[in-house]
Amino acid sequence: MALLPTWVKNMETKKDIRKCILSYRDSMNKKEWEENSRKIQDCVASHPFFLETNVIYCYVDYRNEVGTASIIRKAWQLGKQVAVPKVEGEEMKFYYISDFSDLKEGYCGILEPTKNALANDTQALVIIPGVAFDKNRNRIGYGKGFYDKFMEKHPSFHTIALAFECQVLDKIAVETFDYQPEVLITEEKLYNANITK
Repeated sequence: MALLPTWVKNMETKKDIRKCILSYRDSMNKKEWEENSRKIQDCVASHPFFLETNVIYCYVDYRNEVGTASIIRKAWQLGKQVAVPKVEGEEMKFYYISDFSDLKEGYCGILEPTKNALANDTQALVIIPGVAFDKNRNRIGYGKGFYDKFMEKHPSFHTIALAFECQVLDKIAVETFDYQPEVLITEEKLYNANITK
C-alpha cells in the first residue's frame, strides 16, 4: 500500500483525519489486509501484556480494522477468558464469549455478544481499535468516546491499540479526555512509551 500523501499528515481536525484515514484504510485489498493483520496479531500474541493476563477484552474487527480473530482464538487456546464489546445506549460494556457463534450484528452492523455474562474484572488487557494515531500513541477514535469513557473507569487495565502503519501520523491534536494506549502495534513497528522498535 502506498504511503499517505504529505498533505494528509498536515491535516488538523479530527473530522478531516477520520474521513481521509478511513477512506484510505477501506481501500486496502484483502491480501494486504490479511498479511498485515497477521503480522500485528503475531506481535500481540507474543507481547508480555497478552501472555501474562488471564482475561482479554478485545474488539471484533469491522470495516478493514486490524483483524482480531486469531488473537481471540489464541487467547482461548491458552485458557484465557475473552470478552468483547457491546454498545448499550451511550456506553460500551464487555461480555464474555466462548465461541464466535455468540456474536450477532449489533451497533452500526458490528458483531456484538448476544446473551452472555457481563465482564467485570479488576485486571485485564484491553485490545483497542482506532481511526488514527500518532507516534506518541495519541489516538483518534470514531467520535463517540466509548473507549475513552471505558478506560476512565478502568485505569488499572493494560492496553494495546492496533492499527496499520498507514493510520499513524506524525502528530495529532488531542484533548484531555482522549485516552492514550500504553502500546500501539502496527505491521511495521511497536510504539511503546516513546520507544519505537
